[in-house]
Amino acid sequence: MIKPTRILSCAAVLSALCLAACDEEYDLSKDINTDIQIGNQFRIPAGRTDTIYVSRIIEESETLTENNGIYEVSSKGNTVTHIDPFDEVEIHNFTPELENVRIDIPQRGSVPSGTVVDTEQLKSSGNYGIDEELPQEVVELYCADFKGGTAPTYLKLSVNALPEGVESVTLSDLVMTFPDFIHLTDGSNQFHIDQVELDATNLSSTYTINVEMLELGHDEQERYIINGANGRKHLVINDALEITANTSMTLGGNISAQYVEVIFEYYMDSETTNFNSIAGLFTTTANISSNIAINDIPDFLRNGNTQLSPQEVYVYLDLDNTVNVSGNLSLDMTSTSTTQSGQASASIEVEPATMNNILISNFNASVPGYTTVEEPSLANLFQFVPDNISIASDDLVFTSTDNSQMIELGRGYDITADYRAVVPFKFNNLNIEYTDTIDNLLSDLEDVADKTDRLIARGVGVTNIPTDLVASVKLYDIYGNELNGIDVDLSKFRLTAAPDGGESTNEMEMILTEREGSDDFERLEEIVFTINAATTENITLRPSQYLVIKDIFIEIPDGIKLTL
Repeated sequence: MIKPTRILSCAAVLSALCLAACDEEYDLSKDINTDIQIGNQFRIPAGRTDTIYVSRIIEESETLTENNGIYEVSSKGNTVTHIDPFDEVEIHNFTPELENVRIDIPQRGSVPSGTVVDTEQLKSSGNYGIDEELPQEVVELYCADFKGGTAPTYLKLSVNALPEGVESVTLSDLVMTFPDFIHLTDGSNQFHIDQVELDATNLSSTYTINVEMLELGHDEQERYIINGANGRKHLVINDALEITANTSMTLGGNISAQYVEVIFEYYMDSETTNFNSIAGLFTTTANISSNIAINDIPDFLRNGNTQLSPQEVYVYLDLDNTVNVSGNLSLDMTSTSTTQSGQASASIEVEPATMNNILISNFNASVPGYTTVEEPSLANLFQFVPDNISIASDDLVFTSTDNSQMIELGRGYDITADYRAVVPFKFNNLNIEYTDTIDNLLSDLEDVADKTDRLIARGVGVTNIPTDLVASVKLYDIYGNELNGIDVDLSKFRLTAAPDGGESTNEMEMILTEREGSDDFERLEEIVFTINAATTENITLRPSQYLVIKDIFIEIPDGIKLTL
């Protein structure tokens, strides 16, 4: 009996296994007209196959769905990656020790009270001695702000006492200049005092200076960001803080002293201060890792010889970046089956503090709401139908060049990523191979197998699948041994590609010829068909595509040889 088999038509495949898909009710041992004439031609009517639609063969599932009349594989996965808190940075020696300054008294002897004289310009300076280890993630540091918003510092100007004959000392247009990268709350690196007057009733004056942030340029990295002995980056600052002022004195009385010493003190409430947030180039230990399982795909697409070249591949990446810093993700994707693997990669730019909707595609696709990253290598993942796609990234790199994007120290972040891989069944260079079997032939042919050396299977094949379908055949006995004494002519056993929007009707013929001296017809139990759909043209799998082989019959063209 010809065993009914499910003809699977992968778009191009559809392999009409022809005989393999005959009507379920048909049995070669039945329905033989007893009036068939034994003579020049002996025919066994074999009915027709069912009309096999792709929609019957390819069952929809969570993975395999129909979208706008086209099948597509759509699989998804998700992952959460945790960014551990960056170490806090404690800054020592943030207030350098300033030099005291002696101002020469330009006159000696008796001077009328209230005499004002200009004296030389005052200059004082002090060098920072900062050397602090930065978080291990830091590659470059562009900005840092302070815990609490600012680092309050204090400048105290004083004299211990005024010499006899000096009624007051005046400092005017005092400018305290910080290194360029130190910014005060007004955004500048200078603190101004219009005038300070020190006299017997006011020997000192103190001023609050709020430092808001450090801001280093790219060109300053080698100078200030130094590799430590342990491989960690260090912030090293030896630059000077400078003070200049114009000075004058009010004199009166008998003057004998030669100078007045002005004392400079610069300090904070505590010996240390902490950074709160930093901007720069950071390589985190966070990475993305996810797997997308590809399930419920027809078996004929799993064949190790099946080769696909999809026209369109989409990987949707919805990544919620909770960090207020732009990121860069080098994404590696690997597809695997039991016999094959494919590789693809893509570089992703991640916007700060937002949901990033990114579409990675093998062509310049356009999907509303998504930013497209074109990556031709993505098609490598689907040159075969994989069982699994793994998605992994290198360490997540964040980059911020100014204080508008900062990573908060001492705080961890979670970044979530949802993936969806979509492959419409649209192919270039399609090569699909499917194998099926007709068995139980030994009992069907036992009465005629020794009376002929030639069998022909004929039928009319109709399809609207837009690619050629061809077959190869192997013959086996009941023990699974291949029979080599029968020649098979399949030159007319094929379906030609249907024209666009139409049908292809084909007279089909398979000829089996037993070689001289062989008795393989008497041993023939199984015919194994391998159907190939190979095309360099574009093809799309649709549920409405079909294949039917009708008016099938088995013919002994030369009649039955009887020995009387």
